[in-house]
Amino acid sequence: AVGTDGDIVCVKAADGQEVWRLNMERDLGGKMMSEWRYSESPLVDGSRVIVTPGMPQSTLVALDSKTGKLIWRCAAGDIGPKGADGSGYSSAVTAQVGGVKLYVQQYGRGVIGVEANTGKLLWSYNGVACSVANIPTPVIKGDLVFVSNAYNAGSACLRMTADGTGVHATELYKLPARTLQNHHGGLVCVGNYIYGGHGQNAGAPTCVELATGKVQWQASAPGRGSAAVLAADGRLYFRYENGVMALIEANPTQYRLISTFEPPPMAGTAWAHPVISDGRLYLRHNDVLLCYDVRGAAAK
Repeated sequence: AVGTDGDIVCVKAADGQEVWRLNMERDLGGKMMSEWRYSESPLVDGSRVIVTPGMPQSTLVALDSKTGKLIWRCAAGDIGPKGADGSGYSSAVTAQVGGVKLYVQQYGRGVIGVEANTGKLLWSYNGVACSVANIPTPVIKGDLVFVSNAYNAGSACLRMTADGTGVHATELYKLPARTLQNHHGGLVCVGNYIYGGHGQNAGAPTCVELATGKVQWQASAPGRGSAAVLAADGRLYFRYENGVMALIEANPTQYRLISTFEPPPMAGTAWAHPVISDGRLYLRHNDVLLCYDVRGAAAK
């Protein structure tokens, strides 16, 4: 886990006993890109743990999952003028292109692709970085990378290709902020389409064809503020800042709101992402955890 002050900790699942601890700033030379604190989810990949210090000489690092020892350090350097140095609020994801495994991550300066085994920087993209807060985790489907940011940054789709020298990424298309900017809450890919909320501090449900960037539909938000989105069994779960949960059909041909409900009112914004496991929907709000049965009648 990564704490808000940049502490990276490994604990035993059985009893919570601490195994090792590092700090993103003190031990790895990192910093946050803006005033808000760390919120990255570390990526555990076999014997490696991937975290994001976010600085030019220490952009992405791989740690030994059992000891915390540094395995490699990726120094991305200067990848462009947009954005700001430091960690963003995204989490690293894996991709596989032409037999090459890589980690894709968005940080303060943009998006990077890093070779998993060596930490070598394979490609970078600065096109939709902003200087306030780069938040959404990149969405990977095959050789495509979809990334979005708010603060008038917009969205883009990159195509990764492999050749004898490694893996490269080129911009397939770019969408202006007025068309799609995901502030926070993220995006999901269902089939060949991207779904998520659009707007600054807003979550207007939107469907975009991944291969072309064509907007299939965009609708008024059933809740207030940004929306964290989750996909399960052909449906989309949108959780809005004001607590409203909306169930939307993952259908590229039309927008169809199935239902909404409001959990018990609590202070503050509902920013924690929803989770579904074994037919149960988990919603965290501050120090309260709510659990709902979302299985269909036939499954009960």
